[in-house]
Amino acid sequence: MKEQPPNTAFAYLAGRIDKMLVPALLFFLAQKPSHGYELIQKINQAGFAEIEADPATIYRNLRRMEEDGLVVSQWDTEHTGPARRAYRLSPAGYQALDYCVQLITDKVTRMQAFLEEYRREVRGVE
Repeated sequence: MKEQPPNTAFAYLAGRIDKMLVPALLFFLAQKPSHGYELIQKINQAGFAEIEADPATIYRNLRRMEEDGLVVSQWDTEHTGPARRAYRLSPAGYQALDYCVQLITDKVTRMQAFLEEYRREVRGVE
């Protein structure tokens, strides 16, 4: 039986695990706090999507993640130029990342079983 997510933010994550955007944002923020533009660059370089990430989508997800308590942000005014919002994971964000890893691991296991059965049953390869 599948474990129920501990909060509504995790249910939101489970519904979007295939797109990998939220797990990737959590992963990159677990590595180090970042600004939105830096996260956009990392998402695009990671190759999780066939097309470049839309900045509005990234920022919308960051706002949702902050509303859900997964990330916290503050204005960074220490650099030259306009102030930028810096994001970092909250303790709940680290838990959400662990949950994402569990979901991804489960999906990979099911996909591997599918491929093995396909090779065995359809292609006749042992």
